[in-house]
Amino acid sequence: MSIKRIPLVPLQKAIYAALLQYQTTPVYDDVPHNAKLPYITLGSFTCKNNGAKNTEISDVTLQIHIWSEYSGKAEVNEIANDVIAVLSAVPMDLSADNFKTMIQEIDFFEAFPEESAGYHGVITFVAKIQNLGG
Repeated sequence: MSIKRIPLVPLQKAIYAALLQYQTTPVYDDVPHNAKLPYITLGSFTCKNNGAKNTEISDVTLQIHIWSEYSGKAEVNEIANDVIAVLSAVPMDLSADNFKTMIQEIDFFEAFPEESAGYHGVITFVAKIQNLGG
């Protein structure tokens, strides 16, 4: 019997690295106090077992948040377009942690005004990831 593992940390590292390399909006796990808008943060993560008896496969979602102080939707939508392009084109290589990304795609994007000022967007990234052991 293999030890069950979730791909949270390897997936977050891969997404963070891809966003840093292929687009220009700052990306934070922990937002510094002096951070200036706009920026991107990695949000909620879900992981549900969807494998067979001898194959451990997880259906994963990760929310990617876009924060802007701009009063219209244009800035959030432009950043979302860049993020979606990156996450659609760059394969998430998790092999160093003995995981394999079988499928990755964008499930949906939504944007809405913040109560005080600015806009907030949320991209939901989905993937099917296999645990290769370890």
